[in-house]
Amino acid sequence: MTRGRPVEVAVPRPVRGTFTYLLPERMDGGVLPGCRVAVEFGGSRVVGVVWGEDGRPPEKPLKPVLERIDPRPLLPAWVLHLIRWMADYYRAPQGLCAGCGFPPGMQGAAERMLEVGEGAELLRVCGKPGVFTRDSLEASAPRGFPFEQALIRDSARGLVVQFHRPVRMSRPRMETMVEAAVPPDRLVEAAQAIRSRAPKQAEVLVRMASSGEPVPKTTLLGAWGISRSTLGRLVLNGLLAERRVEVPRDPLMGLPVEPHPAPEPTAAQKAAVDSILSAGKGVFLLHGITGSGKTEVYLRVIGDVLKAGRQALVLVPEISLTPQLVSRFSSRFPGRVAVLHSGLSRGERLDTWNLVRRGGRSIVIGARSALFAPLADPGVVVVDEEHDGSYKQGELPCYNARDMAVLLGSFLKIPVLLGSATPSLESWRNAAAGKYTLLSLPDRVAGGTLPGIRILDTRGADNRLVSDTMLSALGKHTSRGRQAILLVNRRGHSPIQMCFYCGHTESCPMCGIALTYHRRGELLKCHHCSYWKPAGNSCGGCGAGRFIRTGPGIQKVEEILAGQLPDTRVLRMDADTTRGASSHRRILDRFRRGEADVLLGTQMVAKGHDFPNVTLVGVIAADMGLTLPDFRSAERVFSLLLQAAGRAGRGASPGEVLIQTACPEAPAIVAAAAHDYSGFAAEELQIRQTLAYPPFTRMARLLFQGPDESRVEKAATTVGEALRREEAAAVRGPCPAALPRIGGMHRWSILLTSPSRKTLEESLDAAESAFTGGERSGVRMSLDVDPQDML
Repeated sequence: MTRGRPVEVAVPRPVRGTFTYLLPERMDGGVLPGCRVAVEFGGSRVVGVVWGEDGRPPEKPLKPVLERIDPRPLLPAWVLHLIRWMADYYRAPQGLCAGCGFPPGMQGAAERMLEVGEGAELLRVCGKPGVFTRDSLEASAPRGFPFEQALIRDSARGLVVQFHRPVRMSRPRMETMVEAAVPPDRLVEAAQAIRSRAPKQAEVLVRMASSGEPVPKTTLLGAWGISRSTLGRLVLNGLLAERRVEVPRDPLMGLPVEPHPAPEPTAAQKAAVDSILSAGKGVFLLHGITGSGKTEVYLRVIGDVLKAGRQALVLVPEISLTPQLVSRFSSRFPGRVAVLHSGLSRGERLDTWNLVRRGGRSIVIGARSALFAPLADPGVVVVDEEHDGSYKQGELPCYNARDMAVLLGSFLKIPVLLGSATPSLESWRNAAAGKYTLLSLPDRVAGGTLPGIRILDTRGADNRLVSDTMLSALGKHTSRGRQAILLVNRRGHSPIQMCFYCGHTESCPMCGIALTYHRRGELLKCHHCSYWKPAGNSCGGCGAGRFIRTGPGIQKVEEILAGQLPDTRVLRMDADTTRGASSHRRILDRFRRGEADVLLGTQMVAKGHDFPNVTLVGVIAADMGLTLPDFRSAERVFSLLLQAAGRAGRGASPGEVLIQTACPEAPAIVAAAAHDYSGFAAEELQIRQTLAYPPFTRMARLLFQGPDESRVEKAATTVGEALRREEAAAVRGPCPAALPRIGGMHRWSILLTSPSRKTLEESLDAAESAFTGGERSGVRMSLDVDPQDML
């Protein structure tokens, strides 16, 4: 019988709760929580994470842990603490939450490497310090040698470091290094002997002697200007040697780093930096108009943190914002920046994660998943564009990276800096209530002014998608050598393809939503479930062959510009053109180099970019989104318009903004045209308070999904009745979701609101209990705490 003790293991499956296994004595020792273990689950071998220790005697025989993968936790204690809080607050599966801390490739697609140092017990196995695969060391251990116990003890003493190397992925990146084959004094002697007849060779030998370190062969052939034949002779004579080494994949390799000398801070910037550094902890809401220099505040605060020997975490809402920010940070802090986001290859993410964990980088920049980067001692967290809804993850675990960054600052007692020109109403109210410190940057740097914004009323404009005024402005600005950004917040060519004769529209058979027509490839696509079909030449209803393709689509705007402004170079940026690795960077770099006159894009072109030559921003169908059944719709439209407007006039020339809309009197559009954030926020907060919506209440959404509509409705109704009997949180619903069917699954929802978190949790407990005990065959209920998506 196996001897050991029970441990709670979180497995990588979408189930809440942990599972008890028996940890054999030979695997025991050291710190257990946070270590990965291999266990049997559902007939398969899976890699889980030890969640805790169970001191209770088991009531029945337990399955044993098959393997202890980590001798000590790979994640810092603060990451584990954050993961535990996330699982509890968002009621998310513990195993999926734990998985957020590790990059792809850690669940069996990477091999474990051990770096063995002097004084380690494992030297009895490997003989000398070095890097070895764990499997090879364990296989070569003498019979009876307590390998796992020795590894645990060595790891605890810091004599052995474990890291991971990807396998079955791309081949390792190799580089040829050149190093001295003899001592430095011998190199100098040889250089003196050949100095008169071979000065190039002598120069190389002297430089290698003074360097004392291996030098990349590419550096010798490039920067040093040495020929292959010269290098070959020195190697042949036994003075230098070449060897191939593996180097980490660096996603920043080749990223252009433009010089950004530190400017003299404005009075407002200096006041903001001083306030943050003097406090040393707390949450700071940096409300700065577009172009006011928020990034410079980030850089100065982080510079102070790095001087203290700590690290910094910088979150951005979208991958497209990363290259520009990384360039600014790399210029100020060369060799200290790492980037982590889903756009990297698996190998790049794993190599970067290892580099950060081992202290090779002190600044991590990335999207929401970078929140869990294994920094040893973070000293500040920056959340750029903190208002952006992209910080909330849409699939399990449904966490909000901005809110968790605030929590992280509280855990570690460090400053958290939330920056935005259009702060979320939640953050704005927290600042008004004194929970956050409000810092203001009211002016553009270098004396620049905000662009003038003009509203173009498109009602009765003969259904023209791009108005004459917009076309004229585009032509005027680009003819002067300036650039423009045109925002169309809709992919595809036309949202609707309708038969001219019978009015039939093609809908997605899985979602019941109109298919979007894409001119390229002549396709009809569903943007919710990815269903597609050829557009065809005949109507599916009457067989006729004439269609009306209506509504604003980015491909249609591109087509109009090509016809009306044939000499204007247009670069399109949307989800269809940014699928490849580094595609965001390539498009933005081309525009920055002046290879296009107009950057035409969806909302990804409206956020955070700094192009000094852009003097015109146009917005097509600005009211799109105002009528969505979502209480945040006005806030999102306002933020998008103000952010887009902020891209104009950031250089020496003044900017101009044109907003096309069929709803010119909408408060969100009027406020955006006046650059009036405070006025919009005051009015919108009053509406939210009247309707008892966040930020005045806490909210959770219950979403019921299944292939049988009657079963889904019954399950939602059962839970809704139980919640009303509970008389805790306010119950809205059940009712069909705004998108009642996606991917063949019918959808019903319930909204719960309460000013009290405790009351909301009581209602969520009641909902889970009612759903577990009721008729739920073929129905799935998901919980979303603090939801951002109401559709």
